[in-house]
Amino acid sequence: MKAAFKLILRLIKWLIMIVIVVGIGAGSYAGYFLYQLNKELPQDLNELHQPNYALPTVVYDRHGNQIEEMFIHRRIVVPFENFPPHMIQALIASEDTRYFYHFGIDPVRMLKAFWVNVKAKRFVEGASTLTQQTARLFLLTKEKKLIRKLKEILLALRIERQFTKDEILTLYLNKVFLGNAEGVEASAQGYFGKHTEELSLSESALLVGLLPAPSLYSPLVNPALARERRDLVLRRMFEEGFITREERDASTREPIRLSKIYDSASGATAYYVEHVRKYLINKFGSETLYKGGLQVHLAMDLEYQLYAHEALQRGILDLSKRQGYRGAKERLKLNAQGELSQRDIHRFTHKNQLILGNVVQGIVTRVDKPFTRVSLGQEEGWLEWRHLRKWKVRKPGQHKNAIFIKKPSQILKVGDVVQVKLVDWDPSLSGFRLTLHQEPAVNGAVLSVDPNTGYVLAMSGGYQYEQSEFNRAIQAKRQPGSAFKPIVYAAALDAGYTLASVLVDSPRYYQANSKNIEEEAWTPKNYGNKLLGNVSLRTALVKSLNLPTIGLVEDLGPKRIIAYSRKLGISAEMENNLTIALGSFSATLEDMVMAFNVFANQGSLVEPIYITRIENRDGKVLEENTPVKKRVISQETAFLITEMMRDVVRSGTGQIAKRIERPSAGKTGTTNNSVDAWYIGYIPQLLTGVYAGFDQPTPMGKRETGAKAAAPVWVDFMKSVIGNLPTKRFVQPQGVATVKLHKSGRRAGPCDSEKNIYFEKFKRGTEPLASSSLAINCNSKKETPASTTTELEL
Repeated sequence: MKAAFKLILRLIKWLIMIVIVVGIGAGSYAGYFLYQLNKELPQDLNELHQPNYALPTVVYDRHGNQIEEMFIHRRIVVPFENFPPHMIQALIASEDTRYFYHFGIDPVRMLKAFWVNVKAKRFVEGASTLTQQTARLFLLTKEKKLIRKLKEILLALRIERQFTKDEILTLYLNKVFLGNAEGVEASAQGYFGKHTEELSLSESALLVGLLPAPSLYSPLVNPALARERRDLVLRRMFEEGFITREERDASTREPIRLSKIYDSASGATAYYVEHVRKYLINKFGSETLYKGGLQVHLAMDLEYQLYAHEALQRGILDLSKRQGYRGAKERLKLNAQGELSQRDIHRFTHKNQLILGNVVQGIVTRVDKPFTRVSLGQEEGWLEWRHLRKWKVRKPGQHKNAIFIKKPSQILKVGDVVQVKLVDWDPSLSGFRLTLHQEPAVNGAVLSVDPNTGYVLAMSGGYQYEQSEFNRAIQAKRQPGSAFKPIVYAAALDAGYTLASVLVDSPRYYQANSKNIEEEAWTPKNYGNKLLGNVSLRTALVKSLNLPTIGLVEDLGPKRIIAYSRKLGISAEMENNLTIALGSFSATLEDMVMAFNVFANQGSLVEPIYITRIENRDGKVLEENTPVKKRVISQETAFLITEMMRDVVRSGTGQIAKRIERPSAGKTGTTNNSVDAWYIGYIPQLLTGVYAGFDQPTPMGKRETGAKAAAPVWVDFMKSVIGNLPTKRFVQPQGVATVKLHKSGRRAGPCDSEKNIYFEKFKRGTEPLASSSLAINCNSKKETPASTTTELEL
């Protein structure tokens, strides 16, 4: 018995020694393991001291106005002071009640969570502190492994030694994803249309409630779950003593009101911004574009951009109305009692937002001449005949001019599903006054530049970006028609022609397969089939005569015109035949505007500049674009073309441009059957081009010329923006002389009657010489000096 007892003691002794040895070994191994694990972790925490947040690219106009942000998940970093106290309290109550008392990890909570999970035999409660979550957000992956948890604990201990509690909360709240954005500020703007400091108690609780599963609990996706989570956070805040029972109950009763900060300029800037976005993503890649925090400064002037887009929309709507009403989207059937089903009406109107200025859907319920009644769902609206009578109608498939309606029933029937604009609320009618609306089938574009620099101050590529992303300012290649003629005439001036050169406006016929016409016989005509006989070069351009222009190209040769166009920056493919005289090739609005810019810029070519500067998040300049001028034609040629295009405005096809009430030069362009319409014009400080037409080439109507379909948009825009620009005149270069001519074309003499004299401008050295016989006094009593050049101020 005694021997057995000694054996047991010896076994216990050895067992204790084994346990001690194993414990020492395990402890040593654990210590070594933690030591090695710690070595793998970042030592300086630079990622937290200088957080490399995924920041959006921010786009500004030339005056520093923010236009757009480009991001995958939006983030706006704000300081701790911007977070309201109830936001911090909601976060503490919901995520880490002992946050201000622990040292990065919470042993008490860890033990509690361990016991709860053991009893449940599954993972039901976590123990990560806000510090641990911050470490995970910035420094670790999302993998669910024990090794990551250990790293998280080690990092949390280190973070607590290097950062204050407020600094850790700032890092966390600017980083965390909340369903619609990253960081509380961007999320608050996205959900509530508010900045962080403006959030109510209820709204702060809702945001915090999203943290466990932001996408699932998002009020945009699941408002009921979002409300449950908000109420849970409010209850926890009450239990922790942060709010009173009354505050909890009041906030619980508060409905969730979602809104967002609306950027009214986004629709107007969309085409310009998208053009820039494509460039940025090609140069920097998507990672840098959407997360790198680039600062992009554009040549755009936001005020000009807004006016350009509004002018284009008004012009396109007017053009669409002239083309005629295309009919209702759908017509509802009447029931057996001859009435409309309320269910059908609700189906088309339940999404209406009845706010003045909005375009909504309505159902025609009565058609009459004083008023046509339209059901808007819960409200009624009225279309007045005085507005309806301005609409036209055209038979389907016909391209002839539409005709004005004589009664509402020509375009409206009971049951028609129509679009209407809410103009006003009229108590006497107990409903809204409406105007009939039709989304245009036709479209267009506007491009406006500073002639001296090439800065693109405004660019709108269509009526509405949401309907069509196709950018008609830079992607649509359409025939410029007569808008190309100034380039032909510039080539003629450089080939020795003058503004007084005589051209012949007479019929022309070209056989098929001739030297200059390859496809079929061609009998070109002037617009309106008019013939003027002998005309000056100036008159031919001012009146946009086709036949004399073709004669010029025939004389100069198509190859010379093509080469000249290349000098002015037009890269479009051109056929080597006479039809290019009439702009028969396809070019973009940008191409044509920048070619005209050579004339406006006294003969110098500049490239269009959309982006002036790009900086990284630290302000380092990555790209800077400054104007580079290249002299491509003489100042004299540029001025003389401008001078002729001033006459286009004074007495030619561009007379509507006189409405801006200051000197301007411009040229209309219209292709066969009015398929495309153009107007490009300028004052010394601003050049603007307008294009209108269908995306699929289709006649717009017999009288829809550049002067009617495009020029009014130009006038609308220019009148809006030139108010702050001083009135300037086009400066006549010293190399241009103003000379008195007799109407016969010779140099005027002292004996010529004033009624037979006019002034013309010439490059010095090309003006007609004075005849010696004209230098004699009319009474032959004494000789007078030969006529000299007369300079006129423009």
